[in-house]
Amino acid sequence: MSRAELATVVGVVATAVTFVHVVPQIARLLRTGRVEGVSVAWAAVAMVLNLGWMAYVIAQEFWITIPSIVAAVVSFGTALYLMYRNGADVRPGVLLSLAVAVGSVAIQLAAGWTVLGTVLALSNGLHLGPSVVAAWRSRAPVGVSPLTWALATMEGLMWGCYGVLVAAGPIIVFGATEAGLSALVLLRLWVARHRIRAALSAPTA
Repeated sequence: MSRAELATVVGVVATAVTFVHVVPQIARLLRTGRVEGVSVAWAAVAMVLNLGWMAYVIAQEFWITIPSIVAAVVSFGTALYLMYRNGADVRPGVLLSLAVAVGSVAIQLAAGWTVLGTVLALSNGLHLGPSVVAAWRSRAPVGVSPLTWALATMEGLMWGCYGVLVAAGPIIVFGATEAGLSALVLLRLWVARHRIRAALSAPTA
């Protein structure tokens, strides 16, 4: 198998994971109605960052990534709406996402697509970082879906490999930061697993 063929296979797998990784979180928000430990900024900023990635991959002709980006925008938008419906204050996350959008446009106009791609990759911390903080600050992050973060870790590893195969530095950085930060959320869920179980089994008023 050639390097290009391997990159295609890895890209397809990564795309498949990206398609579904937010779905368990959406299901948990629907099922429990609980938002403890879930970050609004995670969903709001992710929508904007994925729109930025859409522009970047079109400019760079990485066509295989486009379906997963569209799916991500829709999934994160759905999660944001459900958090709002379940009582979360979405205003800070929306304001942060607007600031990210304005900054992204300014960077592209001033420095070009390669710099924007690198900034988008590093900006993973803007939406994954708040998820890490929210999960660790919550005594029992019952609103957080473990499966979503396990899939996000896998997604980061796969996109990182894809970036290596196509020699795309921004995609490598994206994958590495996503895998690392997602693993921190999983660690928090494991540490708090007994409190989460107790909170979910407690009778509601």
